Amino acid sequence: MPVNDEQFQSLLEQVRDLHQLADEISREKVRFDAHVRARLIWDDRKAPPLPRDQRDLADVVVDVLSKPRLSSSQSRQLYRVFFGR
Repeated sequence: MPVNDEQFQSLLEQVRDLHQLADEISREKVRFDAHVRARLIWDDRKAPPLPRDQRDLADVVVDVLSKPRLSSSQSRQLYRVFFGR
């Protein structure tokens, strides 16, 4: 069962905040995004290495974007908000 609208709006706001933080701490946004995508699709071993502070933020981003109870449309929306698509 997908998360309710209130929970989803909270997740959207969290993802927006995480996106802003990622922009602030990473000079290489493409590398940061590649790291997060690799972890979401494969695993840590295929993810480009990041400095510790960026890795900590990536852990939070991966956790939020991989919420198991999201509907497919909710999941797509969170991805678009974080990755800017």
